[in-house]
Amino acid sequence: MPKRKTFTLLEIVVSLIIIAIGLTAVGVTFIGGKFILKEAENKSRAISIATVKMEEYLSKTFSGLGGIETPTLTYIGTDSGKEGDIPVDWKVDISTQWEVNKKLSISVPYKVIEVNTFYNEESPNNQKIRKNVKLINIIPYPYMHIQSLHIESGSGGQAVPPTYFDDISGLKIEFNYPVFKDIMVVYDVAIYIENSTNITPTDTIYTGCYLDNEKNNRGTQTRTPISMQPFISNAISIDNVSPGPHSLSIKWMKDTQVRNAGTIKLKEANLIIISTEKQ
Repeated sequence: MPKRKTFTLLEIVVSLIIIAIGLTAVGVTFIGGKFILKEAENKSRAISIATVKMEEYLSKTFSGLGGIETPTLTYIGTDSGKEGDIPVDWKVDISTQWEVNKKLSISVPYKVIEVNTFYNEESPNNQKIRKNVKLINIIPYPYMHIQSLHIESGSGGQAVPPTYFDDISGLKIEFNYPVFKDIMVVYDVAIYIENSTNITPTDTIYTGCYLDNEKNNRGTQTRTPISMQPFISNAISIDNVSPGPHSLSIKWMKDTQVRNAGTIKLKEANLIIISTEKQ
């Protein structure tokens, strides 16, 4: 009879050790894989929240994120909280910075939006690790600004003053830009004649555009015969308006051959200014 092959105790022990090492490797791989999947899930959630927050603030206008600040980095606001099943803290920092153009000798502001999300991870050896995701984007200063006014006076409207220019009450816009601007001014004024006594065909209403209460001398004045045109319209270009606060108003005056002849009143009026950045 052939001899049976048997295993010695040493062989059995060695086999058990090899099996134990293999099972340990499989366990480590499983735990490590689980940790990697969890890490990817946490990071994906943090990126998702950061992206949503960034889009939320990018959708706001430049002025909607705060006014013009100093040329240095300036903290404007912080928002923080938790969302979703995975605890993720988020914070939004908004600051104003300035781009200096030495060639044109101007500085143009822009908003910097920084979104940070923070989350905790637990390593395979049960150590907690604090991680974060950061997104940064900017909102440039608007190239164009548009402001408008509309007023209606009805039957009790203000009368056109004789012999001197005076404000059309309510037809005034104030602005404050940090850079040089070219401004297009468009206005129209509807009038009605309440009393036509002594008004002749040559009698006139003058209107003028005034920047900082001073008449601009570049074709801003209109002359409209009272009896021929109850609607006044004008467009004016004012170039190279300096940075800082300004006011723009429309004034008018009645010029008649007979002093104080007739009564002309405001029916309604519109004022629009379109400001573009000086190039």
